[in-house]
Amino acid sequence: MLSPQIQDFISIIKHGSNVNTYKLAWGRAILDICTEEPDVELITLERIALKVYKYYWNQTIYFDLIQGNNPNKRAEFLTVIRNDIQKYYDESGTKQPIHFERVEDKLTINVKKLVRILKTDVSWRFLLLDGEKKGVYQYEKDDNELIIKNAHDFKTYNSMLSDVINFKWTQALESFNNAPRIAKKVRVIDFPELKRKSLNPFKKYLDYENPEHTCFICGGKVEKKELAIDHVIPWSFMYSDDLWNLVYVHQSCNSSKSNMIPDEAEIEKLEKRNQVLLDNLKEKNKVYHELETAINSDYVRKFWVGCS
Repeated sequence: MLSPQIQDFISIIKHGSNVNTYKLAWGRAILDICTEEPDVELITLERIALKVYKYYWNQTIYFDLIQGNNPNKRAEFLTVIRNDIQKYYDESGTKQPIHFERVEDKLTINVKKLVRILKTDVSWRFLLLDGEKKGVYQYEKDDNELIIKNAHDFKTYNSMLSDVINFKWTQALESFNNAPRIAKKVRVIDFPELKRKSLNPFKKYLDYENPEHTCFICGGKVEKKELAIDHVIPWSFMYSDDLWNLVYVHQSCNSSKSNMIPDEAEIEKLEKRNQVLLDNLKEKNKVYHELETAINSDYVRKFWVGCS
């Protein structure tokens, strides 16, 4: 049977405020810390702040997800992170998104400011549900740490509690964002690396429409050693490999493009390409029907608009 502490935690996650995702990130940080250190009794706000920073960094740098119900006024914590991401881009000279875990030692994080934000907006509010203070941990306003009992229970029920948090986080983001595959994007915080599959299986289908290997970006012929497959709508937005979004390009054109959002001319070109590709596919198999569905459902334009 679940302890009252775990029951309170679940109730807060399931029925807490839907204004933004602060409580979900805070709850996830507590869960992760207790799982990493099940004998912990004191948790500093600085430690929580760095966890929350990591979650939001990964979701922002890859997908730029809106985390609150007012898209014109981003939460202060997110503003700090967006500024830090821009600083990282400027200093590294690249727009390539990267997990927080891989650049943590290169960042200058204003932890004091993050703690101040969490003190004001989350630390004490997290415990309140329908005007009642719940017993997940002990904390008084302006404290720099919280007291938590039976932290090992969080480790015991980690899988279940993670599912609850991810589900509620997905629900919240779906109401704030017009973007595909939100559930997968929420789970990006679980993995230090995003696993990319080989695109080679798509070559036999791309060859039906483009056997001469003409570069989609520059229009030149691509030699075998320079041949690459590109996601027209960036993979970092789609988080998926789909034939309707894949084209042949030069490796150099692909590298220079980085994660730039295509313009309307490229979208129109992709739409025409997809129709020609469908007409040239020889078998009406699963791949054919997936491409047909993408064309009939106007995936290219819908996802491009969401990406933009």
